[in-house]
Amino acid sequence: MTQPKHTHPLGYVQHTAKQLKDYWFLILLAVWQWDHLTTTWRVVAVLAVVTWLLIWPLLKWLTLTYQLTATAIVVNSGIFVRHHRHIPYSRLQTVQRKQWFYLRPFHLETLQIETASHQDGEPEVQLPAVPLTVADTLERYRRASYHPLSPDAPAPQPTTTTPAPNNDLGAVQQRYVTNRHTLLLFALTSTGIIPLLLVLLAIYGKLPHKWVDLLVADAQHFALPLLIGGAVALLIIAWLGALIWVLIRYYRFTLTRTPDQLQIAKGFFQRNTITAPLNRVQAVRTKQNILRQWLHLQTVQVLLASKAATDDDDHDLVILPAIAQQQLYSTLHPFIDWVPGVVPQLEHLIVPQHARWLLSRNAVLVVALPVVLLGWLVRPWGWLGLLLIPFAILQGQFAAHNTGGSLLTHQLLVLQTGHFWTRETFFVPREQIQSLQLNWSVWMVKRQLAHLTVNVRHGNHNQAIELRYISAKQAQNIYDWYQGQ
Repeated sequence: MTQPKHTHPLGYVQHTAKQLKDYWFLILLAVWQWDHLTTTWRVVAVLAVVTWLLIWPLLKWLTLTYQLTATAIVVNSGIFVRHHRHIPYSRLQTVQRKQWFYLRPFHLETLQIETASHQDGEPEVQLPAVPLTVADTLERYRRASYHPLSPDAPAPQPTTTTPAPNNDLGAVQQRYVTNRHTLLLFALTSTGIIPLLLVLLAIYGKLPHKWVDLLVADAQHFALPLLIGGAVALLIIAWLGALIWVLIRYYRFTLTRTPDQLQIAKGFFQRNTITAPLNRVQAVRTKQNILRQWLHLQTVQVLLASKAATDDDDHDLVILPAIAQQQLYSTLHPFIDWVPGVVPQLEHLIVPQHARWLLSRNAVLVVALPVVLLGWLVRPWGWLGLLLIPFAILQGQFAAHNTGGSLLTHQLLVLQTGHFWTRETFFVPREQIQSLQLNWSVWMVKRQLAHLTVNVRHGNHNQAIELRYISAKQAQNIYDWYQGQ
């Protein structure tokens, strides 16, 4: 590809859709004030809205070009301030391919490219509506940058066909497809209902006071069972919404391993394909909320130095959304070979029996003040907040029971934590640890206790993995191991 090229005209549609998504309120504002505007101001308002929502995206599309050279991808953009990005293939962190259903008949997709240097939530390069061959050609160039060709060998050339998005991975070593039964259990135990309920509560908080008073007055005429039934129906609707959302997002989830990278493909309406080099994986995390612990299901994520997984759970790239606990390590090891193939023994970095009550104490202190304020300000129902005290005590014991860790090899550290009824296990290579810290108070010295914090890069931020109230001797051993590198 020797000359800069524009994206497909459907790229303008995507630019416009994004502009409408970000600034839809301008239309509502114009409609709301329409009767109060003079004819002149109505014309100005219409021109302003049309310019910002339709013409501005057109200018963005016209000024966006891309070019694939033998050594780098070059992207030019900007209307008043021009940007010229030159990204060598060897610096690519992740490549993400998104294909909405309306792009499939045209063999188009959206291409997002990230390196480790970006600082915001947006990728360095986003090319809407480009041919499938663009990502395939870019992938061949990237592989060639890791394995340079001889001087006489020809450089890879763009293809003129329209292959499927997944046929240019190179030699496929492993492939895993999530089965429907396990994925359904994963969706049924999703905590996605919580954000939906928060959205409903936020909408309720924005309703005019007159509407709220009218609803309360009408509700007084209904029987209590009917009101309870309405609340239960609302919960069921939110739960079904979360269930359907998870099934759509992880539809036909496929994990593929090649010699030097992982590829994840998923999604029903939008087929999302993410490619990440194996040598850019910062750590591996397995996690279970309390419902999935009862069902013996695990979720596996990788921590990357990119934002390719902002739509995933905790903004980490999910590589195994739901897998039976007894099959986890035997399935994961072929994809990431430095993760053990058997269940690790986490018997060293544990909370001693005499210190477990400290975690419950801290949890109670966190909820004590809000409970007292709630009981004092909202009498008498506010004192129902006292029910949080037993939950805090149990959460502290849950955290103590699930805290653990071990030095599996001289190059691999495994740490386990228990926060908010979720068990998380981290596998961290020593070379990916950014820093390691030991903390203890004067009271902890007498009990021979310490806090161990391991910092790993997580997107654009830091992932602090903290084990609290563990044996000071064991924590010091880990510190000495890290210093010895």
